[in-house]
Amino acid sequence: MKHDVVVVGSGVAGYPAAIMLARRGLKVAVVEEHYLGGECTNYGCVPSKAFYHVAEAARTVRKVGGSAELPWESIVEWSNSMVEAARQGIEYLFESYGVKVYNGKGVIKEGKRVKVENVEIEAEKVLLALGTDPRPLPGLEFDGKLVVSNREIFQMRERPGSLAILGGGVIGVEVANALVNLGVEVTVVERSNQILPFLDSDVAQAIRGHLKRRGVNVLEGVEIAGVERGESGVRLKLSDGKETAVDKVLVAVGRVPKTSSVNLENVGVELDSAGFVKVSPRLETSVPGIYAAGDVVGGPLLAHKAMVESMIASKNIVGEEAHNIDYRLVPLTIFTGLEVAYVGYTEKELSRLGIKYVRYKVPLNFLSAVKIKDGSYSFIKMLVSEDSSRVYGVHIVAPNASEVISAFIPVVIGKMMFEDVSQLPYPHLTVGEALREIALLMLGEPVHILVRK
Repeated sequence: MKHDVVVVGSGVAGYPAAIMLARRGLKVAVVEEHYLGGECTNYGCVPSKAFYHVAEAARTVRKVGGSAELPWESIVEWSNSMVEAARQGIEYLFESYGVKVYNGKGVIKEGKRVKVENVEIEAEKVLLALGTDPRPLPGLEFDGKLVVSNREIFQMRERPGSLAILGGGVIGVEVANALVNLGVEVTVVERSNQILPFLDSDVAQAIRGHLKRRGVNVLEGVEIAGVERGESGVRLKLSDGKETAVDKVLVAVGRVPKTSSVNLENVGVELDSAGFVKVSPRLETSVPGIYAAGDVVGGPLLAHKAMVESMIASKNIVGEEAHNIDYRLVPLTIFTGLEVAYVGYTEKELSRLGIKYVRYKVPLNFLSAVKIKDGSYSFIKMLVSEDSSRVYGVHIVAPNASEVISAFIPVVIGKMMFEDVSQLPYPHLTVGEALREIALLMLGEPVHILVRK
């Protein structure tokens, strides 16, 4: 079977390229081992945000004295319907553009051939969009029942009474926020001295305070010292000498690239020490004609980053001019009610690089939009050069931060100056008004922030 391009993986690093290449008239094949849409559609972005939406609605109803006892199975079924709709959308686009889908594990062979089950596909070019798997934890291997990953947590047929989340990273805090609002007793165990250890301490402290206020038990600087699995639960022995018994354990300690058992090493595709595929700025691997994009190439493991890489790779495959992605402009977003979003550098990174900067930080509780959405601990922080000519980083901790951060990107890339921002009529009541407020503060003309002379 011959095709112009074979895309191995149909997640957000694979399907955009397949569609763009097919639209240009190429004969495209997609190899998918599991479900169309990959990790984001089936196990990550879509179901987690479906649960998030329901959980925040339940919390809001209870806030005003209402009752919000939701049938767990109904939440799971509705979440699954959102996943299915997204999956069907990709299937429709593939069918419409004539993209051929092969179901099964793709193994790379010499000569840009991909073997799937008993079929061997020949191609001029190959795009590897293999993605990642949840990282297992020794002694707490996944069994899909008592010890689960993100792939099972939103598929549980019954609501667990209690859940321990090992790992206070993005997945850990997002699941903690959603499930505690849905009536689950949640404990987060983080071995570092703060949850979200890659972020600045003020951001992590805000999210810690928010989660604790919601009822999450947050344990920092603690490791697992022992595990006892029973018929209906797990007992965890902690490094501080304490123990906790829970119905289920979610292991969320990172991801591993899906580069084993696909024969990459035998065809000459180079991997780094962590197993991620090495690529050039054009997203081409060490083998000419074989490209890679998304989580499998490392960097920020984010769906929006993977999607842009997929589109860039598709242009490079057909020889069109494509821009190189600036990874500093890839926003990180964390959906925790009190959301986190940032673009650029953290203070930790600037200090490590020896870059001098000035910090402007504004609490956002004066915004009615923040108060209405229970945004205690909210703030915006901007890191700029000493002459204010360059923005190094923007950090937002507030409800809807994930929606607001995009408005800051023109400022970060220098397409808008603070004078411009200060004059724009951002909609009222929104959290987006924070952009104008911090611009006014930096210009020495704040309206809602008291500055004593």
